[in-house]
Amino acid sequence: MGNREIAERLFLSKRTVGSHREHIFTKLGFSSRTQLANWVAGYGEPG
Repeated sequence: MGNREIAERLFLSKRTVGSHREHIFTKLGFSSRTQLANWVAGYGEPG
């Protein structure tokens, strides 16, 4: 899902979702959703 869809489902602003997403990516050492998805699927490692 994109930030807009997530925001609509959680009744948050798109900017809030984007901010949280960036913080999560920073903590995990990722720069894209693809990296995160691969890590979750077991195909990669953080950083």
